[in-house]
Amino acid sequence: MFRHPNSTPSRPSGQDAGSLKPPKAPDRPLVPYMRFSRKMWAKVRSEHPDSQLWDIGKVIGQMWRDAPESEKAVYQQEYEIEKTEYEKALKAYHNSTAYQQYLSAKNRAKMADKSNTVGGVIASGRGRLDTGGVVIQPVEDEEVGDLSSRRVAAVRFDRNHRLIAELFNGNVVTDTRTIVAQSRIDMLQKQAHSLALHQSKLEDELKKLNDVFQEKKRQMETSSEEFAARLKKVCEDKPQVDETKYASMVEEWSSKMLRAYEDYKAKQEAIRAKQLVEREQLAEETPILYSLTVGDTSPSPKRKETDDKSPVNTTEDKDKEDESESAEITEETEKPIEEDRNNEKTETEEQQPSAEEESQPQEVAPPVTEDAATE
Repeated sequence: MFRHPNSTPSRPSGQDAGSLKPPKAPDRPLVPYMRFSRKMWAKVRSEHPDSQLWDIGKVIGQMWRDAPESEKAVYQQEYEIEKTEYEKALKAYHNSTAYQQYLSAKNRAKMADKSNTVGGVIASGRGRLDTGGVVIQPVEDEEVGDLSSRRVAAVRFDRNHRLIAELFNGNVVTDTRTIVAQSRIDMLQKQAHSLALHQSKLEDELKKLNDVFQEKKRQMETSSEEFAARLKKVCEDKPQVDETKYASMVEEWSSKMLRAYEDYKAKQEAIRAKQLVEREQLAEETPILYSLTVGDTSPSPKRKETDDKSPVNTTEDKDKEDESESAEITEETEKPIEEDRNNEKTETEEQQPSAEEESQPQEVAPPVTEDAATE
């Protein structure tokens, strides 16, 4: 390659600021998606051996989008932990001696490059002015092999960038979550139909329960209103008792009780008279039985009257009475005396009050009220 002697000399590689290499910095942590991709790459590649790299990248991207949030959270947590460690390591790296030396060398190289560029331009200007000619620098001829290799590298670079852009473009990759199969649609329709029927049944049941509740509520309100009306009426119609009315009530019930007691005494007298008549009939029909059962302690009413009239009896009367009694006894011996005694004894016990009952004072009946009298 022809070069003019007064042209700008090429910069040595050691003095170039771009040729200086900094010490190795700590590696950046992988983002959650790249962690997931690294983990699933071998598995997806084994499942799709004939697929291209970009197809595998699409599958992994779809798997990442379909992954649950809990699984994504695990990768995110790992990323946050490594990010914290990376920030600490990066801070230590910036403060390290090697990095500080690199910065100072880089600054010196920049200063030297700047001074060399300014001096070369001035020197070339002076040389051109001295020679006074025009220098034509020929174009460097490139070989065919170099041209083809560069072209292939550029094509590969463009292709890789297009594939990466297509891989990470959400508009190009179809979201499978929006695609629903027909079987799932049918199943969801059946579920919706069954849920609609169940909802209609529940609504009908709720309506019936509401109707029953409203009816009970209406009945309770009606009964409450009726009770309040009756209570108000009772409170308004309650009798007002004063001293005069109380005295009249006492007098009225005293007279009623007196009449009831007089009626009771009359009934007792009638019962006693009836018992005397029955006793007299018994004494007349069966005097012997009467004397045996009742005894002389309670003579018959007629005999009692005669005894009261003639207290002293003659011996003849006694003899006649004894003869009549003996004749009656002989007649009665033919009959079953024991049966008659038992039967008539029970009758007399039922009809005749005992001596204790006669000796006891008559109990006063309780006052008869108007309700009892009506009954």
